[in-house]
Amino acid sequence: MQDREPSFVERLRGHALACPDKVAIRVLDKGQRAVDTLTYAELDTRARAIAAFLQRRESHGERALLLLPTSLSYVTGFLGALYAGVVAVPAYPPESQRRQHLDRLAGLARGAQPRFVLTTTRELERLRGLLALLPELQSAELVVLDALEDARADAYVAPELRASTLAFLQYTSGSLAAPKGVMVSHGNLVANEHAIARALEFDQDDVMMTWLPLYHDMGLIGGLLQPLFARASVVLMSPLRFLERPLRWLEAISEYRATVSGGPDFAYRMCVDRIDPAALAKLDLTSWRLAFCGSEPIRASTLVAFSERLAETGFSSSALYPCYGLAEATLLVSGVKRGGGMRVVSQDATAPVGSAPAPLLVSCGATPPEHRVAIVDPSSQLRVVAGQIGEIWVSGPSIALGYWGDAAATEATFVQLGGVRHLRTGDLCFERAGELYITGRLKDLIIVRGRNIVPQDVEDFLATHVSPLQLGRVAAFSVQTDGAEAIGVAAEVSRAAARTMRPEALCEAISAAVHDCVEEAARLVALLPHGTLPRTSSGKLQRSTCAARLESGELAPLAVYRDGALQMPRPSVAGSVEAV
Repeated sequence: MQDREPSFVERLRGHALACPDKVAIRVLDKGQRAVDTLTYAELDTRARAIAAFLQRRESHGERALLLLPTSLSYVTGFLGALYAGVVAVPAYPPESQRRQHLDRLAGLARGAQPRFVLTTTRELERLRGLLALLPELQSAELVVLDALEDARADAYVAPELRASTLAFLQYTSGSLAAPKGVMVSHGNLVANEHAIARALEFDQDDVMMTWLPLYHDMGLIGGLLQPLFARASVVLMSPLRFLERPLRWLEAISEYRATVSGGPDFAYRMCVDRIDPAALAKLDLTSWRLAFCGSEPIRASTLVAFSERLAETGFSSSALYPCYGLAEATLLVSGVKRGGGMRVVSQDATAPVGSAPAPLLVSCGATPPEHRVAIVDPSSQLRVVAGQIGEIWVSGPSIALGYWGDAAATEATFVQLGGVRHLRTGDLCFERAGELYITGRLKDLIIVRGRNIVPQDVEDFLATHVSPLQLGRVAAFSVQTDGAEAIGVAAEVSRAAARTMRPEALCEAISAAVHDCVEEAARLVALLPHGTLPRTSSGKLQRSTCAARLESGELAPLAVYRDGALQMPRPSVAGSVEAV
């Protein structure tokens, strides 16, 4: 980048010259063996070969959609696009050809209008069948990555990549019909990788182990590109392998002596809930010096339980690294001090929630150099008094260019404050001793008779006080009853519990527990089949989406309890739910 320091591409090419034989990437197979590896020299060669192919098609600035599972081809396809000056669009193959699985990809394709779809020989036939159902992609050229020979690399010509040059579109989950494409420039990418390296004290001697999806900002920017930026090594595992058996994550860390790894809160909770303690005896996690946790609300109870469960493996609670970020800031916004572990405060003095014990909030640390955070009243757009809750506004070189093809959303989200461009995150927090404590999402607040109720407080209380509810399987949201706002709850019920539960008793227990928590009863309770609670691609609860799908009838509850009356079965609760 001629108007800034070297681009990510130039840095990676420098690594290929400085340490050509160092292993950059290992990809694990189903047996946890590293069946696919690339050195830095091989990685650079593959990226240049793909880039040269794209350059022959006068593709600079065009979009290239990646529709691949976790693999070396995903990595080299993404890097090949960057090398060519093509705008990469990370995505993933739909789970099936059902309409609900195709809708997000169709919306993404309408927005990005990719000229290329990157795939492999193995995925080609499945992809052709998929494209037949998606007119939005039928004019795109299929590029079979593993069919491109390395000899093409010699024809590569390095393009001019300025800090302002668009590098890739990071699509947020958004609504299924219209996901938003965050425009991340080459300058944004380099700035945030520097920020991550400083915050995590990440260097070339580290080993990153990640199962996080490569189409998501945490998996892509943090899990994959950070170790490559730092000239370190990365071990990749399919997200499905982790979800099937969480122990595989810990086994890979132990086997490959990973020093850095992490994921959302739900990943740590899965390890607590689903790993047999006897299986931990074979693990040695003494190498794991930094366990980052972010992407969704971080629960102190989860990380405490995880640390206690894994103590016998050599894992230290000082390795816990809560952090906060989002795609519009490229990734990282704040993080704690390495080796300091988790710090918590009570929310009681800041956001009272009735008679229930105040929840513990986890510090997400401070912002890195060259970046700033302002805590702002979302109504007046003035900074709040120190210690009060407000919306997080972020400024600095990592803040993205805006949303692709959406000027209105860009104008509403990327705003001026004191003459400086800021990102309105939509997240609420308070600041104490220079560190951020996230309290919830602005759009998710439930306001009953002028009182703000944070849905996470309700969800956590229910998961710990009502059996058989579990953390991450409950969503609280706003409903309209008699023209006023009230509390609605949707809760997943396991298959085993669904066979034995008394729906009315469970719904009454949920409603009563909500009252115990916030002195307001739930006016609507929906019991959902296991696995149907709407989530983003990173695992975050989609509360407003849940409300909207209940209203439209797209979600089919096992039972609905409204204002003291049980309705069963009830495929729709149209008219009773308002998206917030």
